[in-house]
Amino acid sequence: MAVNETHDLAPRKLSAPRHGTILTVFTATLFVSALLLFGVQPMFAKIVLPKLGGSAAVWSIALVFFQGVLLLGYAYAHVLTTRLRPNTAVVVHLAVFAGALALLPIAYPAGWEQAPQENLPLWLIGLFAVGVGFPFFAVSANAPLLQYWFSRTGHPHGKDPYFLYGASNIGSFAALLCYPFILEPLLSLGDQSLLWSVGYVLLGIMIVCCGAALWRLGATAPAETANVSANARPLARPAAADRLWWIALAAVPSGLLVGVTAYITTDLAAAPFLWVVPLALFLLTFVITFQREPILKHHAMLRLHSLAVATFLIAMFTPLNGLYMPAIHLAAFFISAMVCHGELVRRRPHADHLTEFYLWMSFGGVLGGLFAGLLAPHLFTQVLEYPILLMAVFLVRADTWETLKSGDRRLLLAGLALLVVVTGVAFQPVLQISEAVRVAAVTVLLIGIVLFNKTPLTQAALIAAGLVMVIGYDLKQDTVTRVRGFFGVNAVLSRNDGDFYVLAHGTTIHGAQDRKELKSLGEGEWPDPRPYYHRKGPIATALSLVREQKGALPNVGVIGLGAGGMACLRHQGENWKFFEINPQVADLARNPEYFTYLTRCGGRDNIVMGDGRVQLTGEADQSFDALVLDAFSSDAIPVHLLTEEAMALYLSKLKPGGAMVFHITNRYMELASVVAAVAKTQGAVTYVSRVGDDIWNTDLASYRTGSIVAVVGRTQADVAAVAADERWFQVAEDTGTVPWTDDYSNVISAIYRKMRYGILPREKGR
Repeated sequence: MAVNETHDLAPRKLSAPRHGTILTVFTATLFVSALLLFGVQPMFAKIVLPKLGGSAAVWSIALVFFQGVLLLGYAYAHVLTTRLRPNTAVVVHLAVFAGALALLPIAYPAGWEQAPQENLPLWLIGLFAVGVGFPFFAVSANAPLLQYWFSRTGHPHGKDPYFLYGASNIGSFAALLCYPFILEPLLSLGDQSLLWSVGYVLLGIMIVCCGAALWRLGATAPAETANVSANARPLARPAAADRLWWIALAAVPSGLLVGVTAYITTDLAAAPFLWVVPLALFLLTFVITFQREPILKHHAMLRLHSLAVATFLIAMFTPLNGLYMPAIHLAAFFISAMVCHGELVRRRPHADHLTEFYLWMSFGGVLGGLFAGLLAPHLFTQVLEYPILLMAVFLVRADTWETLKSGDRRLLLAGLALLVVVTGVAFQPVLQISEAVRVAAVTVLLIGIVLFNKTPLTQAALIAAGLVMVIGYDLKQDTVTRVRGFFGVNAVLSRNDGDFYVLAHGTTIHGAQDRKELKSLGEGEWPDPRPYYHRKGPIATALSLVREQKGALPNVGVIGLGAGGMACLRHQGENWKFFEINPQVADLARNPEYFTYLTRCGGRDNIVMGDGRVQLTGEADQSFDALVLDAFSSDAIPVHLLTEEAMALYLSKLKPGGAMVFHITNRYMELASVVAAVAKTQGAVTYVSRVGDDIWNTDLASYRTGSIVAVVGRTQADVAAVAADERWFQVAEDTGTVPWTDDYSNVISAIYRKMRYGILPREKGR
C-alpha cells in the first residue's frame, strides 16, 4: 500500500456529537479566559487607585499597560504557532501557565507603597508589571492561540475560526458587567483576588482539555486547505499594506477608548463602574463585528457615524452639563469603534495567518493607547487627542478612500471649502459672534449632514468642523496659561475682561481671584477668596462656627490646595498646612502673577506634596484642631477620601473637640449621605449646609457661588455651634446609604440619589 503523503494535512472525520463537544470545549475555555482577563483589570486598578490620589489617569495608564502586555501575549502566541509543532506548543503554554500560579493570589506588591513625585506613569507601569504582569500575560495569549488550535482540529468551522473571537469578547463583556454590579458590591478585594485565583486554576484545566483534543486529532490544517498536496504552495502572506491597515484600524478606537474614559471619570469619579462602561462598549463592538451575521450592519454604522460625530463636536464645544453629556460621548465612541472594527473584520486574512492578524491588531491597539495615554499629555496642553482621533476615523473608512480613487476629489474638496466657513462659525474659538448666529451655523451643518449623508460632503463637513475646533482650542483669548500632566489639564483663565483669574481643571473651577480687588487692598489686608470660599459661604461659615466652638484653631490641615484661596480664611496666629497631590497646581497657586492668596495670607511654604490621605498618615495623632477636605479631580471627589478607613484616619489626627469640614459639591452625585453614613460607623455626627438650587449659578459679577458642605465631629458637643445654626441640618437615618470602604463604594447609588432627590439628602425628622 502506498504511503499517503498528505497524511498530516488530512482532517479526521468527526461525528456530529464530537463536533459539538469540540466546539463547546473551545468556546467555554475562551469564555472563561476572557472573563479572567478583563475581570482582573478593574480589580487591580482599584487596588492601586488610592496610592495615586484617586486620579482618573490611573485607569488610562492601566489601559496602556494591559494593551502592552496583550501585545506580548499575542506575539508569544504567534511564536508558538509559527515556530513550534502544535503538540509542543501545548506543553510550552501549559508550562508558562503553571509558572504564573506562584504569583497568585494577586495583591498590592510590597515595596511600592509610596508613589514618587516624578515619572508617575513609568512608576505605575512598573507597579502593574510586578503586581499582575505575569498572570495577565499567561491569560492574554489564549484568544489567538486557542482559535488557531481550533482551526487545526478538523472541525467544519475551523476554516474561519474568527467567530470564536466574538465568543471570547462575550466573556470579556460579561466580566466587565459583573464586576461593578456583582463582584464589587458583594466581595472585598481580597475575596475577589481569591476567586480570580480559583478561576485561573479552572482555566488551566480547560486548556489541558483543549490541548488534549488537539493532540488526539492530529493537529490538522484548516478545512478548506485540508486536501492540498504536500508540496502545494502556501497561501500568500499578507502584504505590508494589509498590516498597516490592521494597525491603523485598531489604533484609532484604542486611543479613543483612553480618551473617552478619561473624560468621563475626570468629571464623575475614578471608579470601576465608570471605567468598565467604555471598555464594555469597546468589547461589544468586537462581539458584534466578528459575528458571522452582525446584528448591526456595517453600512448602517457608516451612516450613523457622521451624525454621531457632529453631535459630539457640538457637545464638546458647548459648555453644557448633565448626565446626557457622557451618553453623547459614549455614543460617538461606540459608533466610531464599530466603524473601525467593521473595516477590520472586512480585511481579516485566512486562518493560516490568524495569529499574525491578531498580533498586528494588538500592536495597533498599543500604539493608540500610547498616543492617548502617554504621548498626548506631553504633546498637547489641551485634550486635543480626543477630537483628533475622532476625525481620524474618517481617514480609515474605506468609502473615504474609494471616493478619492473614483475621481470625486473635486466634490470632496469643494465640500471641505464650502463647509469650513459654516463650521468656522459654528465652532469658532476666537471670534466673538452672537449665540443666534452660532445656533444657525450649527443647524445648517446638521441639516447638510442629514441631507448629504451618502456623499463625500459629510466627511468634508465633519473633518472641517474637527479641524477648526482642534486648531482653535489653544487660541482662546481668555487662556492666560495652561499646563498638563499626570493629573490632567489645569488652566488659568481670564474672565470679565481680565477682572478675574480663574483656575480650572477639566470642566470645574478650582479657584478664582478678583484682580480689581487687589488694587484696592492696603498693606496687610487679605482678599476675599472665590468662588466657593468667600467669607459668607458655607465653607467659611463652617470654619467660623468650629472656631467659635473651640475659641481658636491653632493647627488646621487642608487636603486640596486649588488656587490657595482657603489660606485667607485663617486667622492671625493660626498654622495651616496644605496637602496637594498635583505639583502643577502648587506651582500655579504659588505664582503671584496668577494668584496672590498664598503670598498675602500665608501658607506658601507650608505645602506637603503627595496624596492627602497618604501624607496624613505621617502626621502625629491629635495634631489638628480642624481638618478640611477640599480635594477634587475636575468635579470628581476621590472615592478613597470618603471611606470608613479614611474617616478613622482623620479622627485619629484630630485633637479632642476638633471637627472636620468636607466640601462635597458635585454635579452628578449626592455625597452628603455617604459622609454621614461613614461618620456614623466611627460614632461621629454629621451636619450638612442647607443651600438652594442656585448653588450652580455663579454670580459672574463677583465670582461667588454656593457649595455643599458637611461638618463632622466626634460627638454632638464638638459641633454644638453648628447644630445650633439653622443653616445646618442632620441627614435622615433611613436613606439606605451603605458606608463606603476601601473595598466597597457605590457610585451608582450616589448618582441615583442625585437624580431622584436633588443635591441634598432628606433631613432628619422629615
